[in-house]
Amino acid sequence: MERRFTFFRFMAYSLELLLLFILQTTPNLLPEVFGGKPLLMIPAAVTIALMEEQIPAMFFGLAGGALLDLAFSDNLGYYTIMLTLICFVISLIFRDYMVVSFLNAMGFTSAVTIAVVGLYYLFFIALAGKGDFMYFVNHYISRIVYTIVCAVVLYFINKFLFRNLRSL
Repeated sequence: MERRFTFFRFMAYSLELLLLFILQTTPNLLPEVFGGKPLLMIPAAVTIALMEEQIPAMFFGLAGGALLDLAFSDNLGYYTIMLTLICFVISLIFRDYMVVSFLNAMGFTSAVTIAVVGLYYLFFIALAGKGDFMYFVNHYISRIVYTIVCAVVLYFINKFLFRNLRSL
């Protein structure tokens, strides 16, 4: 009985990632705030990792990162590697040491979003000489804030899926 509910939960997560990918890549569907669109795969993968075991969390991080690389990155593999590792570690932390709560989820999602987007800017924009600090402020701050705001909705969606699609 447990395996059947697990299958449906994982299918729901997969459909969520696919729908979020379509939502964030369709032109003029999501409004741009100060020229930035949200990176919806980051909060989706992190909130899934908060609730699932390490291996499924790692694979959903891999899928979310690959979709994010296809949508926004010129450097294929960066988001894939980062989200795979981060989702595995977050799942490990929340399985053993922390309790899943709204504040913990928002804290981890905010930290991961700032770190992943900030490191992307540092490695692939700043060190390549393509932009200065004002380029970061103009193009990436709005994207980070918009992503964190969208994380609130994604947390409650994934919490609902996790609680309702498991054995009773």
